[in-house]
Amino acid sequence: MFCNKNKISWEEHDKIRECIKPLMREKRYIHTLGVEYESERLADIFEYREINKIKSAALLHDITKEFDRDKQLEICVRHKIKLNKNDMRVVKEWHAKTGAYIARHEFGAGDLIFKAIYRHTFGAPYKSFDLASKILYLADYIEPNRDYQDCVDVREYFYKKLNHANNLEDKLKILDDTILFSLNKTLAVLIRENYFIHRNTVKCRNSFIVHSEK
Repeated sequence: MFCNKNKISWEEHDKIRECIKPLMREKRYIHTLGVEYESERLADIFEYREINKIKSAALLHDITKEFDRDKQLEICVRHKIKLNKNDMRVVKEWHAKTGAYIARHEFGAGDLIFKAIYRHTFGAPYKSFDLASKILYLADYIEPNRDYQDCVDVREYFYKKLNHANNLEDKLKILDDTILFSLNKTLAVLIRENYFIHRNTVKCRNSFIVHSEK
């Protein structure tokens, strides 16, 4: 066990909050609660029924974020998580993979929660990017405690467009547009700061471009 020594279930939100708090700095914990709040809000907007699972994914999405490199690698070895050449260049994003496996093996989370956590940093190609994963991805970006300008811009972009939605189909189209908008923001920062860009981010962004052209 790395986190869940008391064998808390993925369904026990109050206990999960208690479990994760000692693993995070206060700012990270506040962010996590913000993602939980925003995920529930988005699930309601998109009429998504698995709200309990979405909330659990939100609470667990950064559970290994503040683990050091050695502890991340230990989890990778234990659960046979493969790290490719791209992964080795972005150590701070390993938590998406290790967190997903901790959620599955220590909290008993199923595929929905696993996939949402696994995909919350790089996204996924459009056809395999399910709604639960999209909700967590966007909630992580726009939760109300994030005051970084790009996050503010994406939050305002989403909710302003949402005001003009007439039905669920419109809302889902706005979700896709917003994710693409956020990916462009992310790539712009990475390029400006001369950071390595993981190929999965590029694949995700390009797949949304292709889909939008249909």
